[in-house]
Amino acid sequence: MKWGGLGLSEKRNFLDPLEPVVYWNSSFAIAFWQSHDPYHDDCLKFAERLRAEEVICVVSAFTYNEVAFHILHQALLQESRRTGDWWKHIPKLNPKVFQAAMDEVEFAKAELERRALLLPITETAHELAFTLMRRYNLLPTDAYHVAVALDAGVNAFVSLDEDLLNVDGIIVHTCL
Repeated sequence: MKWGGLGLSEKRNFLDPLEPVVYWNSSFAIAFWQSHDPYHDDCLKFAERLRAEEVICVVSAFTYNEVAFHILHQALLQESRRTGDWWKHIPKLNPKVFQAAMDEVEFAKAELERRALLLPITETAHELAFTLMRRYNLLPTDAYHVAVALDAGVNAFVSLDEDLLNVDGIIVHTCL
């Protein structure tokens, strides 16, 4: 694993050359899944390009977590706006809203499982995440995404998160 010292990632657009393995950051996975996201079409086309060019796509439990939270949070916020209740109270006040959103979460999970391999979170990745937080001022989840990928030997990412562009030694495909 080679990283450190340069101060910047290599930024690539969605038409640039691909690496053999690419990590899907949650920002990409969410935009890919959510048809109302402003970057949805670009992400969908890029995901199809990855498939067509037989690029191995990988994710971590952090990707699943953030996609699930995003879907659930959006549904709970919508109900909160409708009722005036705090979004965190909606699962108890109206469990059907949560359960309906879980249907979408499970569809998203199945699609991720179809398109990407799940990387393990090792002790090495755990320690590396803290190093990345300190070195690049990354928020914890961003650091864990990068750490899990680097620990598995993956240095190419697809992301809509510009914070990853500050990590040296990685390649970030983005449509931003």
